[in-house]
Amino acid sequence: MNDADAADALTELGLSAYAARTFVGLQKIGVASAGEVAQVTEVPRSQVYGATDELEELGLIDVQDGSPTRYRAVPVDEARDLLYDRLRSTTDEAFDHLETVRGQHAPSDDREAIWTTEGRENVAARITSLVADAERQVLFATSVPALLNGDVADALVEAANDGVGVTVASADAAVREAAVEAGLSAVDVEDAAPELSVGRVLLVDGDTVLLSVQPTEEMPTVADESAFWSEGTGFARVLAAVIRQAFVSE
Repeated sequence: MNDADAADALTELGLSAYAARTFVGLQKIGVASAGEVAQVTEVPRSQVYGATDELEELGLIDVQDGSPTRYRAVPVDEARDLLYDRLRSTTDEAFDHLETVRGQHAPSDDREAIWTTEGRENVAARITSLVADAERQVLFATSVPALLNGDVADALVEAANDGVGVTVASADAAVREAAVEAGLSAVDVEDAAPELSVGRVLLVDGDTVLLSVQPTEEMPTVADESAFWSEGTGFARVLAAVIRQAFVSE
């Protein structure tokens, strides 16, 4: 990482471009006037004053009045803590507001919604979220060991520990073994639809369903794991009944 990369990273933490470059320059110089900062950072001298005002307001520099005024950056650890705290505070405020406004103008015809999620990490995050909402039963099925790990496995174990009935169904012995080692119930099933390259199947409480597919040569339009899911809908309840019949022998 060079100075420009460091300045770019600081802008991601909320600094303006000129303030970020000025702060990097002051860390290198130690104590400097606006003119000296401009020489080292190539920030126009007329912009250094606004940048230092911003940095001073954030507590990232000390200012020594005089002729000329001189500036000194606070230690790196102190700056890191200040920026992290500011970012956390701003993030918390933003998401607190989102919680208050969520659903205020939701359409009334959303009851039969079917949603899609693209990308393995995003599919895993959706599965984790749906499992966390489970109250009675969870059925998770896959024949790909790599798709039962990390956050998904942790979410299934946590649900089981909370008293939810969790079953892992798979035609793959490694998947079933991993489930049993994690303390989960596992059942052996035939691969339900190998020609479709089913990635993961999730059934939660009989009214929430997620089904993902993986890319294959026969499915060139699928670039990454892709899933559709539905929660609390008539469609989900019908599909849930079909899935349970296919994967679990009552």
